[in-house]
Amino acid sequence: MSQQRRPRSSPRAWKRVTLGGAALAAAALLLATLVIVLARPEGAAERDRMAVVGDSNTEMDSPDFAAGQIGDDSWVSTLLAEGYRFAGGWAVAGSTSVQQAEGLAEVENADVLLVMTGTNDLARGVGFEETAPSLETIVAKAPAERVVLLAIPPREQETTPSSAEFNTQLEELAEEQGWEFFDGLEFLRSPDGGFLAGTTNDGVHLTPDAQEQFGETVIDYLADDDASSNG
Repeated sequence: MSQQRRPRSSPRAWKRVTLGGAALAAAALLLATLVIVLARPEGAAERDRMAVVGDSNTEMDSPDFAAGQIGDDSWVSTLLAEGYRFAGGWAVAGSTSVQQAEGLAEVENADVLLVMTGTNDLARGVGFEETAPSLETIVAKAPAERVVLLAIPPREQETTPSSAEFNTQLEELAEEQGWEFFDGLEFLRSPDGGFLAGTTNDGVHLTPDAQEQFGETVIDYLADDDASSNG
């Protein structure tokens, strides 16, 4: 998703004036405020500090996800481009929910926590009786006003239980805990199971284009929910 560039202002001739210390301080404060407002992309959410936890479908090409170095191929970069700020998180390829709970450092001042985990739990035989307390640990380490469990993608070669069954468990857990559950991946699911053509290259991971589209669905979900709660 590309950001529109603002047109440059036409050059102006400024008169030279002498300001006192108080006036200079006020002018500096006003200038800093204007810079922040102009730098924020149009449509950015008000509650824009997010914590994010996940596996390879979140990390993607990120050099150091936990440090906030998010790769362009990650769906998280789409949210960042829309004005959301990264408050902290953890995403490592191949990690289970148990490992994510252990690796995540404490996150403060997050408005929303987004968690997409479970693909590797299924692949490695981690039962939901271990997934559930791991998610609770993640939420305790990154408390936020909104906690959103994101549905995991399908697999071309499904496990037992399947990704669909796992997502049902996630939804039930979210309801029990007072969290939110959101499935933003319906656009890539084939009616016959697995991915639609062109949305994956290996049967597990989203393509960069699918990652961007998923990021857009998350943005729309967060915005719609904000609008309904404020209405």
